Amino acid sequence: MPANTDKTKKVKVFLRTFGCQMNMRDSELICGLLQKAGFLICDDADKADVIILNTCAVRQHAEDRVWSQIGAYKSGKIIGLVGCMAQHYKDGAFSRAENLSFVVGPQDIEKIPKIISQLSAFSCQPSAKSLFEKKIWETDGLIRPEEVYHTGFYEDNKHVSVVISEGCSNFCSYCIVPYVRGPLRHRRKKDIIREIQSALDKGADSITLLGQNVNAYQDGELNFLKLLKEIDSLKGLREFDFLTSHPKDTKNELFKLINDLVKLKKALHLPVQSGSDRILKLMHRGYNRKFYLDLVSKYRKVVKGGLLSTDIIVGFPTESVEDFKETLALVKDTGFNAAFIFKYSPRSLTESFKMIDTVSKQEKEQRHKMILELQQGISGKLRKKDKR
Repeated sequence: MPANTDKTKKVKVFLRTFGCQMNMRDSELICGLLQKAGFLICDDADKADVIILNTCAVRQHAEDRVWSQIGAYKSGKIIGLVGCMAQHYKDGAFSRAENLSFVVGPQDIEKIPKIISQLSAFSCQPSAKSLFEKKIWETDGLIRPEEVYHTGFYEDNKHVSVVISEGCSNFCSYCIVPYVRGPLRHRRKKDIIREIQSALDKGADSITLLGQNVNAYQDGELNFLKLLKEIDSLKGLREFDFLTSHPKDTKNELFKLINDLVKLKKALHLPVQSGSDRILKLMHRGYNRKFYLDLVSKYRKVVKGGLLSTDIIVGFPTESVEDFKETLALVKDTGFNAAFIFKYSPRSLTESFKMIDTVSKQEKEQRHKMILELQQGISGKLRKKDKR
């Protein structure tokens, strides 16, 4: 996060972000809340009085990095774990990292300034020995106060991200998001427009709409398509896009809007996860291979030259060589402009966690490498084609 130039504030806070675009936006919200409360945001952990790690719990590798980083920080600082890992471990995080001072889940971030003030006061009282005086956790929140989204803090003043929905109710068998961010909840249209308009008034001209299942948005009778139309009409907006769409909620009408709306980018991120019907069913994705390929075909017929990207997981429990070959074939036949490829990581709380992780680490690495190399070749050819 960029440093605050106001040097009159004494308590310096360093914030490091792990994970997705939603986490990046959450970090901006936290910085905005801290600045509003009079704290100084700094970009050097060594000079900070308070260190906050905004975390992701989707993959084990990301969690391991966080625990390692916490252990590396010098003692004597107030250290906070926030985000999805905080919600996952709750007060149990203190036993994983003894130097942690506070733990705050995604729905409780508005409490962070008060928590830091409280802990700062405790640090001046050597006699405070109770765990409740030195360790604070807030992980019971259900809904964020709307005003959390209106601090006006953005890292990039020209391009800003705007959350339109929180949480997820899909319960894909491998995904921990519904358990740490809660069920799908939609912000009101008027609040979304208010936030966007405020950003535009301050000089932004590019917007990304965020949601774990963005195209399932609904506010009364206003659905995602109607929201896109309204945003497209805003004065001062040059372009906008959205992340992330779920195939089961994607309709041909969306493709028509991508093609027709002047300011909406001609691009679609549509996670497929696997090319095998058997694995897709085990993943609880709600569609099969044919359904997905039909969507891609319709998209490309309607949005001529539109970009297409995806997410893929390799090594899901019981994924056979034949299952993997079906994913390879889908990637080859579809010709994505880009793909984010992940090795399956067991996550507690999820349904797939109960399944035996049958694919070895070595095999996951090999499958990841094969798809990555295939996609890199496809992406390179498409880039060369575009330059002609």
